[in-house]
This record gives sequence, structure tokens and C-alpha cells, in this order.
Amino acid sequence: MVNKNYINAYKTANNSMNSIMSSHEIIRELMFNLANSMERVFIDISEFQDDDLQSNNISKKETALKKSKNMSKCLSIIYGLQTCLDFDKSPEIAGGLFQLYEFARQKIIKGFSQKDAAGVRQAIEVIKEVLDGWKKIPAEERKV
Repeated sequence: MVNKNYINAYKTANNSMNSIMSSHEIIRELMFNLANSMERVFIDISEFQDDDLQSNNISKKETALKKSKNMSKCLSIIYGLQTCLDFDKSPEIAGGLFQLYEFARQKIIKGFSQKDAAGVRQAIEVIKEVLDGWKKIPAEERKV
């Protein structure tokens, strides 16, 4: 019971924090979560092959569920990032970011379906580069 109270308090605090975050901070957080989720997809593809399932005593159903969850999270975040782009305000930047997100999306789908860990690694590097750019934006240029 006490743990449930702590979990509820954490969720409330986390929701409150999100309401005061600037759009810049939200995008940066999404990018960070995307990079982490993509790393998990990379690990899923490169480490958990069918042969490993037998030796690690991991059921195929559990592994498939985990892989699908990681994949779904990546695609959801990418979709969210793409829909947040403002093509009216800055069409060149929005267009470039859209293409980078689309590249990552396609590499993740291909990597997941064809077990192409190298393609997922390429996508991770692109997303990390974009994230580094977000981190370097000076505080005075970030809009609240």
C-alpha cells in the first residue's frame, strides 16, 4: 500500500513538472527517450536472436512482447516529434528534421523486421547528433 502511494506521488510530481517545462525541454526529453528506446531496440536485435532464447530460458512470447514494446515506443516518439514540427515558422529546419526523423523511423522498422542492427545503429547516431544540437541551444534562445 505504501509503495502505491509513493508511485502515485511520483506520477503527480512528474505530471506537474511536465506542465512547467518549456517546449524546448519537452522536445529534448523526447529525443533523450527516443535515443534510449532505440538503444534497447538495437540490443533486442543484436543480442536476443532465436538461438539465445533457448540458452537464456527466456520464452519467445516474453521476448517478442519486449521487442514490440521497445519498437512501438520508438515509433510513437518519432511520430510525436514529426507532428510537433512547425513548417510555417521555419520550413527549412522543420523539413530537415522531418527527414532525419523519417530516416530513423525507416531504419528502425527495417532493422526490426530484417534484424539489421547496423541500420538501427546508424539511426541512433543521427538522433544523438540532433539531441546534441538541442542541448547546445543557449538558454536565452529557449522559449518557455
